[in-house]
Amino acid sequence: METQIEETCRLYYDDFEPFCQWKREEHETLEIYLQEFKKQHLRILVEKPGVVTITGERPLDGTRRSRFRKQIKIPKSCKTEEIRAMLGGGVLQIRLPKQTPAFPTKPGSTESNTTSSSMPSSYLLDIQSSSYSRPEVITKLALQVAGVLAVMVAFGAYAYRHCGHAW
Repeated sequence: METQIEETCRLYYDDFEPFCQWKREEHETLEIYLQEFKKQHLRILVEKPGVVTITGERPLDGTRRSRFRKQIKIPKSCKTEEIRAMLGGGVLQIRLPKQTPAFPTKPGSTESNTTSSSMPSSYLLDIQSSSYSRPEVITKLALQVAGVLAVMVAFGAYAYRHCGHAW
């Protein structure tokens, strides 16, 4: 009797750390740059109190996959039941809305009276599409990189001029 040896398909993973950026306006938003990821490749969970876990995995070719795992702390002032995520133009935006005071605090008071909310132990967030286009995201990222480079060049020129050549 002849036995057939079945060749198992092994998967190889390319783990990476995605570029992330916080935006703090009327609510906090974490932007995670994930080019070529789709909604079905992502999973966002509130796994334990105060932490959101974002994971993603997408195929690269027959046996290779690209994946990441990111955990962020949720601010105590966040309304956990209103956390939302949107994917568009290769950018995943996770919006963490702030709690509003239940009643106004006294002027000069350092106390913060906020409404309390319970957080589910495992809460899958909705991912919606947004209106960001890929060129807008690339332009935005390029401008940020250019700004950082300009600061670095200015600092280098200052250090060179005022500290001399003693390196």
